[in-house]
Amino acid sequence: MKRTIYKELILIFVGVLVFSNIITGYFVTQGFEYNTISDMKRHMISSVEEAREIYIEYDMSISEINYLFKDKTIPVKFINDLKGYDLTEAELLRINSGECILLEQGGKSKGFPVAMTMVEGIYIVSDIGGHSIFGSIRYIIMLNSTITIIFGSIIFLFVGKMAIKPIRELMSATRKVARGDFSVELEHNRKDELGELIDSFNKMTKELSSIEILRNDFVSDISHEFKTPITSIEGYTKLLSNCNDDERKEFIDIILRETKRLSTMATNILTINKLDYEDMNDVEEFKLDEQIRKSILLLENKWGSKDLDLDVDLDEVVIKGNKGLINQIWINLIDNAIKFSPIGGTISIELNNRKDTCEFIIKDQGPGIKGEDQIRVFDKFYKGDKSRNSEGTGLGLSIVKRIVDLHQGSIELDSNLNGGTKISIILNKSFS
Repeated sequence: MKRTIYKELILIFVGVLVFSNIITGYFVTQGFEYNTISDMKRHMISSVEEAREIYIEYDMSISEINYLFKDKTIPVKFINDLKGYDLTEAELLRINSGECILLEQGGKSKGFPVAMTMVEGIYIVSDIGGHSIFGSIRYIIMLNSTITIIFGSIIFLFVGKMAIKPIRELMSATRKVARGDFSVELEHNRKDELGELIDSFNKMTKELSSIEILRNDFVSDISHEFKTPITSIEGYTKLLSNCNDDERKEFIDIILRETKRLSTMATNILTINKLDYEDMNDVEEFKLDEQIRKSILLLENKWGSKDLDLDVDLDEVVIKGNKGLINQIWINLIDNAIKFSPIGGTISIELNNRKDTCEFIIKDQGPGIKGEDQIRVFDKFYKGDKSRNSEGTGLGLSIVKRIVDLHQGSIELDSNLNGGTKISIILNKSFS
């Protein structure tokens, strides 16, 4: 038989119910008998003495007197001997002398008191050990316990199913998630731990759904991005077999450019995947302004070939962070500004030192970015300028955003169509 939480709960409930009823019944019975017997002791002696007086004063037979006391609360009977009673010689002597005595546990039913005396050779005994009230109470308690267990178990069969229902729904939903269905969402109005578990499950499925969408988009995007240069390389390679020298030179330049684009894209993909699992243990202090100057000089051939004017104003800033990753920020942003700036244009680069932070600002005079495209410029493979699809990989700004996030910084973009682009980055000088 398969074990389930439902069956285990029923067994636990019935077990607890039986155990608690047995314990409760025992203590209730003992308490009732103790209190009742204590009260009866006070009346047993008087009942025995009353029966003796009736026997002496009235001309009644023993059977008549027994009948008279038959329905009394305190039972009294006349007997010829004391067989079955546990009496000492001293106690028997006192009784035979006509004294009325009370023995705590001298009755035929052990543990119960008995009162007795003797008159004219006849013993008058009040023994509550066999009193019907004790048997009735035990029977009532046992019957009540049995009914409680039966009805409690029946009720719990239905209540237990209601309590287990959310768990079964959660199990069913988990199986769907295991099969790849991340659209599952469980509704509930619970405020307990099970409600928190369901909320956590719903949050998990939403995260998995988002990851699945990103994965599918990533595969689709990367397939498209790689297909374009590969198709271009394949086409121009075929043309090389039937072209003149001038065309061959042009085709080879195109093939080299597309090959370089593929190489850059592969490098950027590896970089952004690495950043997704990057830890920030490798941090050090360094001069940020000096790093930015080196990045500008590294790209001198590019901005020099377009006769660009660079307006550079850098405050001295010492920052703590991952030096290699932060350097990629400046390389990507300056390279983008150069790429989209018109020949003879101006690029403005600023670094402002603040109390606990520093702000980097770069402005270009490029074509700008449409308003609807600005909210997606940091997405992987997104390129808003469709006319420039042959340039870039759409990963540069995504890499920049990820590095800034890793350093607990912020990045903002402000751009106007045909009015240039401004990007601002704020970094904490002391990264923790």
